[in-house]
Amino acid sequence: MHRLKIQSIRQYGIAFLLVLAGLASGMGFRQWVLPEIEKEFALVEGALGEGAGESANLQATNQPGGREIAYYKGPMNPNFISLKPGKSPMGMTLVPVYEDEIQSERLIALEPAVIRNIGLRTVPVATGKSVRTIRTVGSVEVAEPRLADVTLKVDGWIEKILVDFVGQQVRKGQTLFTFYSPDLVVAQEEYLQSLQPPSGTGIGRSFLPAYDKLRYWDVPEKEIESIRQQGRPKKALAFTSPIDGWVMEKHALAGMSMARGKRFYRIADLSTVWVYVMVYGYQLPLIEVGQEASLRFPYRPGEAYRGKVVYIYPNVDKKTRQVKVRLEFPNPDIQLKPEMYGNVVLQSARGEPALLVPLDAVLYTGRNKTIDGQAQPVGIAFVEVEPGKFDPRDVLLGPEVEGGMREVRSGLKAGEAVVVTGQFVLETERALKESTRKLVETLRMASSGLKQETVPAGKSADR
Repeated sequence: MHRLKIQSIRQYGIAFLLVLAGLASGMGFRQWVLPEIEKEFALVEGALGEGAGESANLQATNQPGGREIAYYKGPMNPNFISLKPGKSPMGMTLVPVYEDEIQSERLIALEPAVIRNIGLRTVPVATGKSVRTIRTVGSVEVAEPRLADVTLKVDGWIEKILVDFVGQQVRKGQTLFTFYSPDLVVAQEEYLQSLQPPSGTGIGRSFLPAYDKLRYWDVPEKEIESIRQQGRPKKALAFTSPIDGWVMEKHALAGMSMARGKRFYRIADLSTVWVYVMVYGYQLPLIEVGQEASLRFPYRPGEAYRGKVVYIYPNVDKKTRQVKVRLEFPNPDIQLKPEMYGNVVLQSARGEPALLVPLDAVLYTGRNKTIDGQAQPVGIAFVEVEPGKFDPRDVLLGPEVEGGMREVRSGLKAGEAVVVTGQFVLETERALKESTRKLVETLRMASSGLKQETVPAGKSADR
C-alpha cells in the first residue's frame, strides 16, 4: 500500500513538470519567436505594397525628366528591396533605383583605389595559332633496321675472341673472332685448286664456284685474298663486323663450339634511335606522321632533342587502352642510350588563327553549349570597356593550348582588355546584381498575382 502511494505521487509530479515545461515554451514562443515572425511578414507586406493597385501605380510612376522608378532599396542595406517608398528596418528612408540605372548596371564599376588594392590586372586578347600540346613519357630503344646479328653458316670452333665484352664499339670490317671449321678448310683447298691450270694445258680453270662458296659462307674478301697469296689453306679464318656500332649482346667465348646459325654477337648502330610513347585515343587526331617532337630529360635542363613521328601503330593496348607511337631521333653524339626515359612533347598547330586568352582570364561556370553535336564549355570573362568599368561576358571556350593559354571561340574580340587577376571581386558584384534582378522580378510577379486576386468576379483584369 505504501508503495502504491509513492508511485502515484511520482506520476503526478511528472505530469506537473510537463505542464510547467509546456507553459514555459509557450511563453517563450510568444515573447521571442512570434515577434520575429510578425516582423518578417511585415517586411514582405511592405515589399509587396499594401495593395496591388497602389504597387502597380507606383511602379509606373515617372519622375521629372522621364526617369522611371524600378524599386527602392535600403541606403545602408542594399539587400533590402521594396516596390514602394518607405523606411528600411534600420529606420532610414529607402532610396529609389531607376530603370535606366538597371540597364547600365550590367557594367561593374570599381574605384581606382579598389583596383589598386585588389591588384586587378588586364591583358589584351591575343590572336595566334591554336597549338595543342601532348605531354607524355617516352622510352629510348634501338632502331630495328640498324641492328645486325653475327652468325655463321658452318659448324666449328672459336679459336680467338678479339671483341670480348658487351658495349664495346666496333667499326665495319673490324675483326671480331677467328673460327676453325673443317668445311672451311675443304673450301679453301677447292679454291686453291681452282687457281691451278689444268694438267697438259696452259689455260687456268674457272675458280668462281669455289670462290662463291667461300663468299656464301661469309668469308671476308680480305681473307680470300690472303689465302690466294699464301697458296695454302688457313686453319682459322677471321670474321669481321658487318656495321659500325656497339656490341649489345655477346654469346661467344674462346674455344666454344658453335653450330651453324647460332648468334655470336648482336651489334647496334646508335646514330639514330627510336623513342616509343603511349597516347590515348582522343589524342590520336592531334598526331600525324612527320609531326615534330621534342625530348627532354630532367637531369639535363635546357637541353632538348628534336625528332619526328615516323609510325602510329594500328592496335590498342588491352590493359591501358593506349596506342603506341614511334618517334625517330638523330643521335650523332650517342647521348640517347637505349632504355632511357624522358619527357616527350608533341605539338599540333591548326592552320586558322584563333583568339587566345590566359587560363586565369576565364571563370568556369560548369555550363556547356552543344555545337555540331559536341558539348563546348562556357565561361565568364570580364572586359574593361572603360577605365574602371567592366563588362561580364559569356564566352564559348575551345581547347587549352601551349603557353598557359586557352582558345576562345565567341564572346570576345581581338585587342579587348580582359581581366586576369582580381576577377573574383567582379564576379561577386555580378552575382549580387543578378540576385537583385531576380528578386525584383519575383516581387513584381507576386504583386501581379495580388492584383489579379483583387479583381471582382465576372470582371476582367483590364477593367
